[in-house]
Amino acid sequence: LRQQIGSRDGGNLSPMDLGDFPAELAPIAASVNRLLDRLRAALEAEREFAANSAHELRTPIAGSIAQMQRLVAELPNGSAKMRARGIEQALSSLGRLVEKVLQLAQAESGVGMADHAIDLVRSVRLEIDDLRKKPQYAGRLHLNVDGCPTLMRKVDVDAFGILLRNLIENALIHGLPTVPTTVSVQTDGTIAIANAGPVVPLPDLEGLTKRFSRGATPAAGSGLGLHIANMVIQRIGGSLELASPARGRNDGFEAIIRIPQ
Repeated sequence: LRQQIGSRDGGNLSPMDLGDFPAELAPIAASVNRLLDRLRAALEAEREFAANSAHELRTPIAGSIAQMQRLVAELPNGSAKMRARGIEQALSSLGRLVEKVLQLAQAESGVGMADHAIDLVRSVRLEIDDLRKKPQYAGRLHLNVDGCPTLMRKVDVDAFGILLRNLIENALIHGLPTVPTTVSVQTDGTIAIANAGPVVPLPDLEGLTKRFSRGATPAAGSGLGLHIANMVIQRIGGSLELASPARGRNDGFEAIIRIPQ
């Protein structure tokens, strides 16, 4: 009974098997199962609320940003235009936060493994091509897949996309804009994302996967990206390693994910 209860946590709220318990312990185990059922339902309701709220907010925020961009373009230079641009930036930050909340809800829902294999190299190329379309990231990404034309793994394509985008965006946001961020894929299932920039102190590095942890960086961000990435890689059955300085460098930050076969 102690072992079964001890194996339950936020990622495993499945009911306990009551078949092997003595009659004296069966009522306790049944009560624990009822508690697990209520907890599972409460967590699912919370995740569903967060996902639905984030989804409903996307359209009005996008519309507000578009209207504010039009207003900025129409206003003459001066204080009013500066204030309008500040509102536009705040709305853009809100939009990014809403997107992270939606991704967090997806990660907490348990997406991860899949029954069929996908080509991770193709998924990496698609994510990088999509990010390169953004003006602020143009010319800032370098892909290295030498010797690894394909990499087949049984993972959910959407989960892998969330994982990869969060790691790459994190590297771009906090890296030097003058030095490209490198994404490398190896045949053993290792994918590394490395940028150039200040070294992250070890005490900060160890806590970066916690929710809303941003370290000492002045860069804009929600503090959710690495937390979401860490949740997804655990669902996939892989591992996430953070290193600073990046391997083979005296500066920078590197995120290394390993996805076993």
